[in-house]
Amino acid sequence: MKSRFLSIVAIATSLFALTTSVRAQSLVGTWLTQDGSSRVQFRSCAQNQCGYIVWLREPVDPETGKARQDKFNSNDSLKSRPLVGLLMITDIAATTAGAWEATLYNPRDGNSYKGKLADLGGGRLQLKGCALLGLICKTEVWTRAE
Repeated sequence: MKSRFLSIVAIATSLFALTTSVRAQSLVGTWLTQDGSSRVQFRSCAQNQCGYIVWLREPVDPETGKARQDKFNSNDSLKSRPLVGLLMITDIAATTAGAWEATLYNPRDGNSYKGKLADLGGGRLQLKGCALLGLICKTEVWTRAE
């Protein structure tokens, strides 16, 4: 009886791990933002999956003539870090199949927001970030760039 119970627990644990891996797997890859100004790549990181800016349509800041930097960040020590390579989406956690919650960093205003991601199918990913306890939200649909 004990052996049978342990077998059931082992199978259930394996299925849960496989399901979690499959759900996170659909984020992996490079996505083009709704306005086409940047590409964000989801890949493994210490926190499970993370999203990094890997390409900018306009990588040079016309004001400085240098690579765009995180100039709107409220932390002065982070304002000089380049946007390409910037960790933008963290704390990704699957909520249901094809849906996640995450922390979304917006380099256009230097703020982080609680957000939701949803696989819409057909190579489309919906992101929704909210502020003020969800009273103000913005939604974008990204397309798979690969």
